[in-house]
Amino acid sequence: MTAVALIVGGGVSVEIVPHVLRIVEASGAHIEWQRVDTPQLADPSAEDPLDAAIAAIRECGIGLKTRLYGPPRDTGQTHHQAQTGLSGRGNPNVILRQRLGLYAGVRPIRALPGIQTRYPDLDLILIRENTEDIYKGIEHEIVDGVVESLKVVTRDACRRITRFAFDAVVTLGRRHVTFIHKANIMKMSDGLFLRTAREIASERPEVGFREMIVDAACMQLVLDPFQFDVILAGNLYGDILSNLGSGLTGGISGAYSVNIGNECRVYESIHGDAPHLEGTGLANPLPVLTPAVALLRHLGEDKSANAIEASVTAILQREGPRTPDLGGSSSTEEMADAIVEGLP
Repeated sequence: MTAVALIVGGGVSVEIVPHVLRIVEASGAHIEWQRVDTPQLADPSAEDPLDAAIAAIRECGIGLKTRLYGPPRDTGQTHHQAQTGLSGRGNPNVILRQRLGLYAGVRPIRALPGIQTRYPDLDLILIRENTEDIYKGIEHEIVDGVVESLKVVTRDACRRITRFAFDAVVTLGRRHVTFIHKANIMKMSDGLFLRTAREIASERPEVGFREMIVDAACMQLVLDPFQFDVILAGNLYGDILSNLGSGLTGGISGAYSVNIGNECRVYESIHGDAPHLEGTGLANPLPVLTPAVALLRHLGEDKSANAIEASVTAILQREGPRTPDLGGSSSTEEMADAIVEGLP
């Protein structure tokens, strides 16, 4: 049995996770889940849920995570509170990545077979720097009505993520990297990242390299996404572009992220804000099941991963039981039952 940290946030994910675990178990995978629940923090002084989640991931070295939810937004919190996850400004998903040093966010952009999309054959990888940029959350009110947010970019972090991207091209048998920036406006911050990317590219002539301004990249992704292969971006641009990529490939069902650091990695469901589905039993299980399958494949549980993928594909292609967002009328449980029944 392989020990895997299972980090379950609030919202509709709580209702989805039991069905996903049932599917994984039925596939024959040898996983021992170390579950930590992290409900929304109503008390800003309650550190335990996030600390326990981080400790579990560190202990196992690998985790599966749903979206985490922080307290309602508020004002007047200190920078220390924001950085420690105790502020409404602090997004616990971002804080977890920062505290674990999960510097690389790898987001495949591809459609699941059977999902209706304009680009069914699209297969891109977006690599996002996870630890700094505007997501550092360093902001304060200068005077009443004037707020300043600081974008942090360091040479070391730029080098680390750029080398990671170039290594990924070689390891995964890809062709080239497109670096996304806005250095024409942010000449110092994005300029530093751009210069660093160019330096690394000059050391790796076997990997194709080009640069593109972020707004142009959005247009080009919609016009002709097949011109891209591996996309490298900072934290904010990477977040935006990955969600654009999800739209190009049919929505949330196939969207997930692998957050990678030197000591651990976390497979993450990046969608899950569906309060209107809470308690209805109609939530789509695939946003959590898809990263679970990717985790199984990483652990060498290929037989189980292949079996689940084949069952899901059969359901989507033959219009089997599916939840309303996928064009059906079935419940989460009914769709999960069908996936289990379809396992070889």
